[in-house]
Amino acid sequence: MNIEITSRHFEASERVRDYLNSEMEKLNKFDHLISTCKVILEKSKEGETVEITLHVSGKDLVCSESSDEFIKSIDRAVEKMERQLKRFKEKRFEH
Repeated sequence: MNIEITSRHFEASERVRDYLNSEMEKLNKFDHLISTCKVILEKSKEGETVEITLHVSGKDLVCSESSDEFIKSIDRAVEKMERQLKRFKEKRFEH
C-alpha cells in the first residue's frame, strides 16, 4: 500500500513516519479494497492530530484522532479505520 504522508506546521520525525508505516500495515489485510491512502499529521495548540483518508472502491473513508502525542493519535486512528473497513467489507459482501 502506498501511503502519502503530509505534515502540517512541523516536520515529522523519522520515528513518527516509521511508526505510522508499521501501524498502517495492520490495514494490509484490506489491501484489495484500498486504492489510495493519505495521512495528514498536524501539530496545533490543541494537540497532535492524525487524519487518515482511504479511497475504497468509489467511497472515501475518513477518520481523525487527536491526543497529546502522535503515537497515541496514530494508534487510535488506525483502530477506527480498521473498524470502518470491516464494516464497509461486511456491508459490501453480504449481498
